[in-house]
Amino acid sequence: MKMKKRPKIYIGKWGTGKTSKAKIEVGSRDSVFFYANDIQIDDPYSVPKDTVIVIEEVNYKPDKDKILELIHAGVDLIFTSHNKKDVPKTIMDCCDVKMAGRKNYYQQKLVLYCKNNIEHKTLEANIWEIMGVYIKTKDRARFYRDLVNLSPPPMQLISWAIATFPENERLVIVSSYMNRVSKKYFYALFAYSWDGGYRKIVPPQRKGDNPYNAICVKAGLKPDETYILKRLISNEAYANSLARKLSEADCKLLGIKKPKREVARVKRKARLEDFV
Repeated sequence: MKMKKRPKIYIGKWGTGKTSKAKIEVGSRDSVFFYANDIQIDDPYSVPKDTVIVIEEVNYKPDKDKILELIHAGVDLIFTSHNKKDVPKTIMDCCDVKMAGRKNYYQQKLVLYCKNNIEHKTLEANIWEIMGVYIKTKDRARFYRDLVNLSPPPMQLISWAIATFPENERLVIVSSYMNRVSKKYFYALFAYSWDGGYRKIVPPQRKGDNPYNAICVKAGLKPDETYILKRLISNEAYANSLARKLSEADCKLLGIKKPKREVARVKRKARLEDFV
């Protein structure tokens, strides 16, 4: 069934003003606000045409069937959500997405009222978010408590931190204790290995794919049977037959010669002038 009107969905975290943007969108029109898990509308066609329905927190246990009925009935809808990933795909596909932004208006109000207020950085189980807080926050004790709650892999933390701070000698000491102390003690060492400030996050460089695995597949072997391939190419006859299947770069990697393609020579036809 084709929907009559595409609703808007405002995506943003706590304090980014997604509800305020929804109210601005409503304007002077009549509006009714519901949470996505508590929509008190039995008949979608009973909603007046001039009324806007604002449904908040679509990311948390939404009544999907009721929301889809409202969409297909042509009701003027506006949604808000904390993120994209928790919104059902069938609802998200029907909406025009509007991002609320990163600016936290609640934090700005607190700065005006609280003299020594420090901006709170939200921390999720995401390495980008963790590294962002690790770099910027001055409250290292709070960062340590967040690490204990989230329990990220120590190797991942060290690899990202060393890529971002290659000159930090404290990280070298922390990495040496990674497998020698408990996780909580490691998180404490890691949290205090940097005092907080500013630095651009540099992700660690990943190793490229092993070219030998692709060559093994071309040779009819399993990807991890490189040891068999190295024994087989010691046989000259096998190496020559394999070289015909591989590219010149692969042959160079294995140390075998790729046979040159023989070009058929066309014999010059005799002309009358040759006999004069």
